Amino acid sequence: MDTSLRKTDVSQNIVKLLHGREKKANVGRLVQRHSQFTDSLVKRLGLEYELEGHQGCVNCIEWSADGRRLASGSDDTRVIIWDPFSHRLLKTLPTPHIGNIFSVKFLGNDGSLVATGAGDCRVIVQSVEQAILRQAPHLDCGCHVGRVKRLATAPDQPLLFWSAGEDGLVIQYDMREPHECLVKSKLLIDLSYTSELKCIAVNPVRPHLIAIGANDCFVRLYDRRMVKTSDYRPNHTFDPRKRTPPEPQDPRCVQYYAPGHLAKDFGGDMSYKLAATYVTFNSSGSDMLVNMGGEQIYLFDVNNPRYVNELQVPDSLSRKKCPVNNKICSCSMRDNGMTATISSSCRKLVNYNRRISAQPCACDYIGRARTLFQRKWTGDIYSAARDYLYVIQQWPDNKEAYIGLVQCLIALNWTEEAYQWLEYFRKCHPDFAENIQVKGLHSDLIALKDRKEDNDERINEKAFSDEEKQLRLESRDYEMRFLGHCNTTTDIKEANFLGEDGKFICAGSDDGVIFIWDRKSTNVVNALWGDVSIVNCVQPHPSACFIATSGIDSVVKLWSPVGEGVENKRIVVDPWTAVEANQHRMAMDPFETMLANMGYRLSPGEGQDIPTCRTS
Repeated sequence: MDTSLRKTDVSQNIVKLLHGREKKANVGRLVQRHSQFTDSLVKRLGLEYELEGHQGCVNCIEWSADGRRLASGSDDTRVIIWDPFSHRLLKTLPTPHIGNIFSVKFLGNDGSLVATGAGDCRVIVQSVEQAILRQAPHLDCGCHVGRVKRLATAPDQPLLFWSAGEDGLVIQYDMREPHECLVKSKLLIDLSYTSELKCIAVNPVRPHLIAIGANDCFVRLYDRRMVKTSDYRPNHTFDPRKRTPPEPQDPRCVQYYAPGHLAKDFGGDMSYKLAATYVTFNSSGSDMLVNMGGEQIYLFDVNNPRYVNELQVPDSLSRKKCPVNNKICSCSMRDNGMTATISSSCRKLVNYNRRISAQPCACDYIGRARTLFQRKWTGDIYSAARDYLYVIQQWPDNKEAYIGLVQCLIALNWTEEAYQWLEYFRKCHPDFAENIQVKGLHSDLIALKDRKEDNDERINEKAFSDEEKQLRLESRDYEMRFLGHCNTTTDIKEANFLGEDGKFICAGSDDGVIFIWDRKSTNVVNALWGDVSIVNCVQPHPSACFIATSGIDSVVKLWSPVGEGVENKRIVVDPWTAVEANQHRMAMDPFETMLANMGYRLSPGEGQDIPTCRTS
């Protein structure tokens, strides 16, 4: 908690909060930060109202900077401006788009301009008055040759914004300058040779940092101070034979981020279904949140990043003498990690997460690693390996952690790392080298090496430059991951921080559920039925405990805390069943997923027709 809050003793209840605000001027902002989304308020979130007005799926929603207005864009090619607090439709803005609107942003100091990006490959900027009178817009850009999936703005430059399209281009727009398509367009980033772009975000504290996500497992963080904009080349096309190679950029201008188990082999067998569908920063710009399509939600520490090659035995460590245990875990092992069902595994992991977030202990890390290794959901084995590594780093005499780490590396098919750690363990503990378990690991490694001989060149066969391969292999790893939702059906699914302090994480899901996690423990703290089919957009209000969501339905839903003791029919009573079903759905191949989605939407008793609009 902030020191100024602690000194004024305003953290106990609302009376003290208000009193502290009266006594100290700087407490007002802190009061807002710590009271916007509290544990109690988050658990009481319920449906307040449904805003009706669109005639198609609502693909994007955006709050104005002051939180007084809400904009929504839809497959009906219209933008609607709402007063969410009075539940009123203020303005309906027709646009020149002929494709689904995927992104909407307020521009200008007063938010009087509205920018949209759509499936017709166009970016349009118009004022409310222009739109209503159907006058020519301020900007109608057709430079993209792929669908425009996201727009991004910078808080300190209200007339500057960027678009990211599936043609692999990021285009920069300055509303103070004239824009002529194919002549004066400013091309900031060109990844057309390797990627389709799905999302883009600007760091709110360091707006020179721009993150973009694509149809792979990597999020690229660019420092635009080191990126030179270039003129748009009119021969941009999806046909690689007709493309002009992008201008070379300084490799120091970009840093890649990816979950370590995916970055290791560029996504491996899952690469065909991975895509970063949304990226955003917390209010301080230190954390970057990524919703990874086909996988989980990941939080990256931008200021103190981890390395994806952390599981390699460091050269400095291998040259030194084996460490002496200078830390002792005094507690006894609470659990042997053996569980009967997946749901009981989930409940055990909740307890491990809670204890670890409160006071790290070797026993809890090992217990969590065992449970993850047994459950084997997407990313579980790698997460278990990281837990074992942490125990080795903090309690280096813990033999069980070495064995567990090698088991995980073998399960990941990381032969070289597994061999290095096994040899390091035998060197440190020669009296344990002939142990039957250690011998078994050695036999498993030999068998794994034989199986991998035919696949050694798989990564090198990919059509990436040496520079691109190096950037991917030097990716920064995630800090935390959040499990529960499913993101396989659409490529516009969001994830967001709740509150200015980012204490909670929220996201929609293919099963129509809105999941909310505690950021520190990563546990699910609430789950709400948000849509008959799919929830794509989840946007928290900038200053109030208020959330707007949208999905396949043609309405925008508003969520706020219900009164204490009031029945909340939107609560998912058994979130573990939903979580387990979502993990199984993500593990399916695309055809099975399509059938599952059809079966879900065709199931009897839902009382609604099948949506006819495109979901992404």
